[in-house]
Formats: sequence, C-alpha cells, structure tokens
Amino acid sequence: MPPLRFPHIACAALLLGSAHATDLDFGVSLASVSALQLVPQVGLHDLSLAGGRLDASVSTLGVQGGYERSLTLPPLGAVTVGAEAGVPWGGGLRLGARVAGSAGPVALNVGGSVFTASALALDPLAGWRPEPTDLRPTGWAADLGARYRVSRALIAVAGGELGAQPNASLGIEQRRDLTRATQGVPGEAGEGETETESTGTLTLRAGVRGGQNVLGLTGGLSYASEAGPGASLDLLVGRGFGVQAALTLPEILGFSSSLYAAYEPWRAAAAPLRYGLKASRELGRGTLVLAARGGQTQAGVSGFGAEARYRFTLPGREP
Repeated sequence: MPPLRFPHIACAALLLGSAHATDLDFGVSLASVSALQLVPQVGLHDLSLAGGRLDASVSTLGVQGGYERSLTLPPLGAVTVGAEAGVPWGGGLRLGARVAGSAGPVALNVGGSVFTASALALDPLAGWRPEPTDLRPTGWAADLGARYRVSRALIAVAGGELGAQPNASLGIEQRRDLTRATQGVPGEAGEGETETESTGTLTLRAGVRGGQNVLGLTGGLSYASEAGPGASLDLLVGRGFGVQAALTLPEILGFSSSLYAAYEPWRAAAAPLRYGLKASRELGRGTLVLAARGGQTQAGVSGFGAEARYRFTLPGREP
C-alpha cells in the first residue's frame, strides 16, 4: 500500500465509524527479522451492529475487521459467535470464525480459518505472541476445545487441532482455593476468633497429547493470587518437548505487567521460540499498552519487535 494512502483511509474510517463506536485506538508496531518494519495502525471498537459488536482497523499493511455476538438459547445456555477477516494490501485474504458456548457443566469452543496470506502480512509480531500462530502463507486450520466440570474442583478437558499438524489432547484440571487463618478484628463481633480468608487459587493439570510428530505426557500448574500477581508453567515430555511459562507482576509505577516465554520445537507451522513482556496502565481517559516481543522461526532466524497502543473511550460514549 503506498504510504500516502494510509492517512486518507484512516481519516475516512474515523469519520464513518466514530459516530457509533465506543472506543478508538492508535498504535504503532516495530519489527525486525530480515529487515526493519514500522507499521502504524488506527482502529475502531465496539460499534453496535445487529445486536453485536464490530471492530475494524486499518494499517499500512492492510485492513482487518471482526464481528461478535452473544446469544442466550434456553435451556441450552449462552453462545458466542464471531467472525473475522483481513485483507493485506499486498494481496491475499484471511478469514476466520469461532463459536463458544456452555450448557450446564459442559463448555465447547470451536474455531476455524482459511487463508491465502500469512498472518505476518497483517501483523509483523504475529509469530512472537503468547499463543502459537500458524505462519503458513496459505492453508486452513481448525481447533476444538471441550471442558466438563466433574465437580467444583475437578474439570475434564479435551482438545484437538487440524491443519498443518493434526493432534489431540486429553487431561484433567484440579483447582484448590488457598486460604490463611486470621484473627477477628478487636471491637467487632467474633473478636479473637480464628477466621480464614482466601489468598488465591492453585490449579494442577495433567494429561496426554498425541498426533503428527508429537506424543507425550503433559503437566502444569498455575497460581493466581487475590491481589493480582500469578504464575503458570506447563510441560510436554515425550516424543516432542515443550515448555510454556507466564508471570503476572505486581503493579509497578502504575503499570500492570506480565511476561511469557514458550519453547515448542515440535510445532510445524508456528514459531518454536516465543517470548515477550507487556505493560499497561490507565492514562487520561484511556489505556496505554506497551509490549516487547521476540523469538525464533522454524528456519532458526531470530527476530524481535515492540508495539505501543493507546485506546480510549470517545466523549459521550462512556458505559
């Protein structure tokens, strides 16, 4: 896309959509793999349309849009349907759809995509994000996730992926509420009596994953405190090795921060090494988000990038 056309299209998008949008954001990404790439972007969010919400953005790489609507279907439960599309200026198309719903103790999540352009054609940092992204230039992919609540503390989980590397997983999750003993407040009812208060939640995971070029046992744990900080670690051991870790930090200088790292050399279509840092804070009437990301491609080429984004609620559109 010629650089001079981006301001014109961005201004047109603002004029057409801001009258009905709730949020507006401006951002810029900088990525370096084989060459340095600077990508400015502007987006509109939460436009009301046919009972759902529409998001749209335009950058020097292309245009993207997504639509999501939640439905209540008694007696089944709640269902959320969504679709997204992206058109790079360099040619090609990316389409995706997802349906998520729950009924009693069962929750399902099904998604699919078809594309004739790489995810990198619209997002130069796509390969380094926490979740693995299919980086093939053309193809299709589908995924399924299911959760069944056996009891308040025990959940059975199952999942599968189709496309570049078909595989499936099966496992269980056990959640434990962590508490600590406290003394009653002097001068109040129950003074001197021992009480308990929640300090956080500990989740333990165990299972198996198998498929094309991967077969092994999985295990992990995560901790989320009532105050905000938390951590998680997941491992895959067998024919194929993988590790994922994440850490949520206490607020520092007004910023809420998180770090992540993943090493999954068994994946055929996603970057095997991904890591990054994200920080956000309230600023004025909006939120400022800063991030730095990096990793290594299947070909062994290292890269890194950074992004800054500011999203704010338009005047008169506060909920």
